[in-house]
Amino acid sequence: MEKVYKEIIDYILESGKRIVKKSGNIKDIGVAKKDLTEEDLRIERDLENIIKKHNPNHELFAEEEHDSSPNAEDIWVADPISGTSLFIHGEPHYALVIAHMKNNVVQFAVAYDPSADELFTAYKGKGAFLNGKPIEVSKRYDVNKIKVIFAPSSGWKDEGKVKEITEALIKYSAYKIRCSFALRYCYVACGRYDGIIALTKDVFPEVAGGFIIREAGGIFKNDKGENILKYNDRIFVGGNKKTYEILKSVIV
Repeated sequence: MEKVYKEIIDYILESGKRIVKKSGNIKDIGVAKKDLTEEDLRIERDLENIIKKHNPNHELFAEEEHDSSPNAEDIWVADPISGTSLFIHGEPHYALVIAHMKNNVVQFAVAYDPSADELFTAYKGKGAFLNGKPIEVSKRYDVNKIKVIFAPSSGWKDEGKVKEITEALIKYSAYKIRCSFALRYCYVACGRYDGIIALTKDVFPEVAGGFIIREAGGIFKNDKGENILKYNDRIFVGGNKKTYEILKSVIV
C-alpha cells in the first residue's frame, strides 16, 4: 500500500497548491447543499480514479458524490475540501482529507492545509507526522492550564446541547477556532490544544482526524466511547489521556 499512499499524498499536495490560488475567487455551485465548488468535485473524482486504478475493489466514501456508505473490505473516507466555506470566502485553514480503512480499521490518513503548507499524515502503528516530522499530543495535564476546542457545527440543531457543553467548559480554557474540522483534530494531535469536543454534520473528516490524534498518542472516540466510528456518529471527543477523561464526562 505504500505506493498508493505516496500517490495519494503527492496528489493532495499538488491539488492543494492549485486550489490555494483560487481561494476567495471561486463560485459556490451548490444547489441541494451550500458550500460546494468545482474543486470539491474534481478532487473527489480524481481520488476515486487513483483508488480504482490501484484496486477496483476498493470503494470511496466521500462527502459530495459518494455519500452512500459502501460495503467493502477496503474503504477510503474522504472530505475533498474540509472547510469549503472558508475556501470560498478566501479565509485560511481549509484542508484536503482522506483516510484508508481495511475491515473498519484505519490504516493511513492525510490532511493538508494548503494555506499554511502543513501536511499531517499518519500510518497505523508508525505514528503521526507534520511535514514529515513526528508529532505527539500535549503532555499538559493541569486542569487549570489545559486548552480545549469546542466545535459545534453551524448546522447543529440541538441548541440545548451546545449551551450545556459551553457552560460545562467555563472552568477550562475553551476555544472556538475558525478552521476546518479536520485541522482542529490535527491541532490536538500536534499539541497546540489538549483536547476537543466536536458536534458534527457528518463523519468524513473525523475518520482521518481521529486516526491522526490516536497515532500521535492521544484518544479519539465517539460519544459511546468507541474507537471504530460509525457513519451516523455526530459527537466526538479527543485529546491526551487526561483531557479526554475530563471531556468525556462533559458530554455524558
